[in-house]
Amino acid sequence: MTRRAPGGASAQRVAHGVESPNVLGSSIVRELLEETLLLQTEWSAANTPSMERRGVLVRHEIASWMRDRVDALLPFLPPQVRDLAVEGKDGMGRKTEIPWARVYSESRSPSATEGWYVVYLFSAKGDRLYLTLGQGTTELDGSELRPRPLAMLRSRVEWARGRVGHELAQRPDAVDDIDLEATTRLGRSYGPGTVKAIAYDIDHIPDEGQLASDLEYMVRTLARLYFEADHSPTLPGELSPEVADAVSATNQAAGRRGRGQGFRLTAQEKSAIERRAVAVVSQHLRSEGWTVKDVGATSSFDLDARRNGDRLYVEVKGTTSLGEEVVLTRNEVELHRENHPHTMLAVVTTIDLDRTGPVPIASGGTLCIHSPWSPEDDNLTAIAYRYAVPGGGEVP
Repeated sequence: MTRRAPGGASAQRVAHGVESPNVLGSSIVRELLEETLLLQTEWSAANTPSMERRGVLVRHEIASWMRDRVDALLPFLPPQVRDLAVEGKDGMGRKTEIPWARVYSESRSPSATEGWYVVYLFSAKGDRLYLTLGQGTTELDGSELRPRPLAMLRSRVEWARGRVGHELAQRPDAVDDIDLEATTRLGRSYGPGTVKAIAYDIDHIPDEGQLASDLEYMVRTLARLYFEADHSPTLPGELSPEVADAVSATNQAAGRRGRGQGFRLTAQEKSAIERRAVAVVSQHLRSEGWTVKDVGATSSFDLDARRNGDRLYVEVKGTTSLGEEVVLTRNEVELHRENHPHTMLAVVTTIDLDRTGPVPIASGGTLCIHSPWSPEDDNLTAIAYRYAVPGGGEVP
């Protein structure tokens, strides 16, 4: 193929005032992708005419084609994943080395730094692009985006591949790794988050029918991945259900409009997990010769354990996750600090939760004990404050 210079037929449409993405014929999507790749060879952080044109392609024309395909697919997807949207980005102010256009769930991936999505990624040298099933690979640190830890990204990739392995097996031509040949830290960060990708060389971009079929395949796989994530008690790199629910409740109490899906555990499920955790810890303490009384309904600790004149204040936490974090109330923190060293934190992790019957049933679990225990400031993260408003309650 003879490569044409940037600014061909699609650029002429803009020059003639036909920039609206809604009037673009789907048959030209290959030209749009090719032109974007050609413009990559002229990348500049400044908004040059070439970068301005690249932005129109990625943010409007390519995104519009993707949106049409996704809208046509929505009626055939489960209702829970019909909040799909499309966006293209090439940098706010300074232009990024790697532009992209993604399909995502508005509730599960409200920004490109969060959750899973399907995304077109254009290589830095303009020789290829990838249709990628990937995830947010950066996080905001103050005003700067920094890459997430590689170990965490890899664990999430392995989890995802295990959950949608059947779907991924349908495309043996898809690749596990991508090489964007990026020189910037942000550009290099995209690769480690890749679950699977379909690669297109600039000289062999398929026709519109194949591109649409590939996008549909990836979106259906994404929908399955969303289903698996919604129903997984443990997902690497994300808050445990208990912590996520506490954050959601706090945001609601503060009047914040939640971007997520709401609570991951019902009241019945939480109660089943708590009962299972208390039973596991009580059995362990009794095997050690302690007399155990459940005081969780009336006190700021859960189990009152006594043995040979000794008393132990026991805080019990149960979780379906690996238990990296638990939720503590202010009263729990203060009580265990005041009674240290006669204190214990007992966390029952990886509890199995059976939701198939009319009543959830919790079983199993691994016990992890910390005793004596006093909550340390360095390990505490505030998720809310009570604030006394100056003059609050006074009638003006």
